[in-house]
Amino acid sequence: MKSQELSRFEIRKLLRFTGKIEGWLSPQEGVFLYKLASRLPAESNIVEIGSWKGKSSVWLGSALKEKERSKVYAVDPHIGSPEKEREYGKTDTFAEFQKNIKAVGLSKKVMAVKKTSGEAAPDFQKEIDLLFIDASHAYEAVEEDFVLWFPKLKKGGWVVFHDATVLPGPWRVASRNILFSSQFRRTGMLGSMVFGQYVPTDNYLSGIANLFLNVRTYLFTMSYVTMRKVPFPVSWRRKVSRVYFRNKIKLN
Repeated sequence: MKSQELSRFEIRKLLRFTGKIEGWLSPQEGVFLYKLASRLPAESNIVEIGSWKGKSSVWLGSALKEKERSKVYAVDPHIGSPEKEREYGKTDTFAEFQKNIKAVGLSKKVMAVKKTSGEAAPDFQKEIDLLFIDASHAYEAVEEDFVLWFPKLKKGGWVVFHDATVLPGPWRVASRNILFSSQFRRTGMLGSMVFGQYVPTDNYLSGIANLFLNVRTYLFTMSYVTMRKVPFPVSWRRKVSRVYFRNKIKLN
């Protein structure tokens, strides 16, 4: 079976499995994370801040199955963020997280770091190829996650914020640090996510070009989010969503 066919088979299998895991990652967002992680170098480190019950961890870890020296470090105290505590009360998601990771054979690929972001960051000494931020969505918490972990990001690494197009905390941090920065390229949004590739440059013209394209992404995202509130027919929405999704997973 060809590699592309294997990838499609794996994605279909993951869609069925992750559909049963409680979480707020959409199928399209999961596929995007899988595609992005699968394009990382052979020896890569992914850090996700906020794992809940493992939906995103499964997508990311599954993309690294053929990369023997690559790992996902899932940072989460598993007691829920403040907003989840208000909704669910006191909770402990660790057992269910472990169960889901084990069910897809990822116990040696996804490393659970049962700590808060602030507790885990000082001890983490590896360079990061992909940073996925999806913990507490309060502005101060998202800002702290970015400040703590961004210095560990490798040149050419990616940052992805979840819920950035639907909640003010992640949006404020993502727009300020990615979409109004000259140090990122290939910026974009998909579903609720905002992402970009870190490419620091001392070249003035390259920096200006990056900033111009990133501001364009910002304006597009603002327009898209505004238009999303207009009651267009469902068939139109689905068609636009499919076309945009196919374009973004190419990561051009």
